[in-house]
Amino acid sequence: MLGELEQAAEEWRFAVHRLRREVELSPPQILPDLAGRVIRLTDSICWSVLERGDVDQIRGCAKAAAALGEFIDTAGLWRD
Repeated sequence: MLGELEQAAEEWRFAVHRLRREVELSPPQILPDLAGRVIRLTDSICWSVLERGDVDQIRGCAKAAAALGEFIDTAGLWRD
């Protein structure tokens, strides 16, 4: 899912890739902390894309953000 976000936000590609690798290589007990970082990064990316008004990137970002949010919630990774 982070790979989809990586494609949706070209100028954020390095930040997304770095976080994706960290998620892939981290032990499960670290995932809730990383989930919070994923949500914050996704939020920043979507706002950036929205401010530019790029409709295609907005769609891709919104789709990726929704999928990531649903996964994080369903997996019980979200901490308040």
